[in-house]
Amino acid sequence: MKILGFNRVELIVREDEIEAAVEKFNALLGTHLPAPFVVPGQTVKSATDFDGFVEFVSGVDGEGPFAARVAEKGAGQIGPLVWEVDDIDSAREWAHEKGLAIAYEYESEEGIRQIIFDRDEWFGFTVTFMQRPRG
Repeated sequence: MKILGFNRVELIVREDEIEAAVEKFNALLGTHLPAPFVVPGQTVKSATDFDGFVEFVSGVDGEGPFAARVAEKGAGQIGPLVWEVDDIDSAREWAHEKGLAIAYEYESEEGIRQIIFDRDEWFGFTVTFMQRPRG
């Protein structure tokens, strides 16, 4: 496995503020975040600018892990820290060799594959490895 670099930080906002957050970051910081959309099959709303290294996430209809986190800790939380890897399968093997627990795995319709590690092993941070489709 080769770590290609830091990919993005996910910023957790309230669902009713995600559009305003996207607009403000685009207008003031020059990011190119798209309109937020609901991730198919998930209770997650997302807007990602891979070139700006940032993603806004929220719950959907008050549901999902990000809605729960906002309810527990308030708005403005830092979510997953995402590193891009060249091969997610070798990253999974590396994690197993190091004894790291994988809390969740995800593959998007676009072919982005991710493994999300147990926060307890990363000092409370959610660390994610992702692989974008080749081509």
